[in-house]
Formats: sequence, C-alpha cells, structure tokens
Amino acid sequence: MFNGIIFNKGNIYKISKRKKGINLFIKSDLPLKSKDIGISISCDGVCLTLISIKNKILEFYLSNETLDRSK
Repeated sequence: MFNGIIFNKGNIYKISKRKKGINLFIKSDLPLKSKDIGISISCDGVCLTLISIKNKILEFYLSNETLDRSK
C-alpha cells in the first residue's frame, strides 16, 4: 500500500501520443540507471513502469485504459 511519502519530484518534459495510449517523459533527479528499467514508480497514485531513461528523462507508457481510470 502506498504510504503517501513523497520521495522525489519531477517535471513533465514531453507527452507523445500513441495509437493505444501515450508515452510520458518526466525529467527527474531520481538516481536511476538503465538497469532499473522495468521498475514501478508511483506518480500521483498511478503506478508507472519505467521503459527508458536518458539524461535524467524517464519514459513511461500509459495505456488508454490507465488514462481512462486515472485523473
């Protein structure tokens, strides 16, 4: 269960539309490396899976279902 502690912050860098969702790019100082791809990060209560990281920009894929069920 998410305990509500804020571990870090980030800023939306870019949003790219896809046929079945979006790719969300967030710039953050989280100390992540390429070996961390696949981990889950909670962002405003939505659990996002990291799909790439480059120059402190984290990329996540959000399906249309995730977008429909979250705010």
